[in-house]
Amino acid sequence: MSVAIAGPVGAPVTRSDRVTTLLGMVALRQAWLLAVNDLRQEARDLELILTSSFFSLVVLIMLGMSFSALGVSSQPLAVPGMLWLSVAFVGALTLGRIFTREREFDTLRALLVAPVERVSIYLAKAFVTLVILLGCSLITVLGLTLLFPAAQPFAQRPMATAALVLMGCTAYAGVGTLFAAGLASSSGKNVLLSVILYPLTMPSLLFALVATRSLLEGHESFTTYLGQLAATNVLAFVVGAWLFEPVLVGVPQKRRGTARAARRRR
Repeated sequence: MSVAIAGPVGAPVTRSDRVTTLLGMVALRQAWLLAVNDLRQEARDLELILTSSFFSLVVLIMLGMSFSALGVSSQPLAVPGMLWLSVAFVGALTLGRIFTREREFDTLRALLVAPVERVSIYLAKAFVTLVILLGCSLITVLGLTLLFPAAQPFAQRPMATAALVLMGCTAYAGVGTLFAAGLASSSGKNVLLSVILYPLTMPSLLFALVATRSLLEGHESFTTYLGQLAATNVLAFVVGAWLFEPVLVGVPQKRRGTARAARRRR
């Protein structure tokens, strides 16, 4: 039985609404604590940060040496691809190791039996991935601005550039964390992660690519593309949060037996 209470605007607030709100706040707090713990360990070891940063520098140097003779008129077509290909490569490297500690020390099982919301684990890992991607993207954006004259709008419109990079990396992290969790229980499937990851992150990367080109060329449609990228972010995280638990732990045995029995009856 639900109890209705008049809200500040006269709308009834049921007990189920209050419970849902409380659970959401608890899940966000748990996600924040898990993410802070992972970032603290990463700041102590610097394993993933140094690897991703060095990889970004190597990719940036190779891009600069390969496309240094490119004409200024052609650079707006090439710079967006350089940026988001670098994000895709660094993201695959990061996601391949985001569950490494849990796999090596067998702490994932303890985390699953702890009183922690499964969506909190997803949000925490996605946040850590996002932080690393943003740091590497900062290196790439600064390097592209110095190497290519057509990338000067990155420096001229820093807020628009920051919003674009944030949304593009968020969509990538939201999709990638889901499938990194699916392969977290095995140590030999990182190659499979890349095979799955690139096709499924292609829509968000394409939106980010088109929005980046629009930013460099000064088109008025930049805000439209940015809105489409934001919608992609929402969709990625809603689907990721919904599918994270079955992807991570699989279908319960009881549910599997019920489904098998239903198929036999048919």
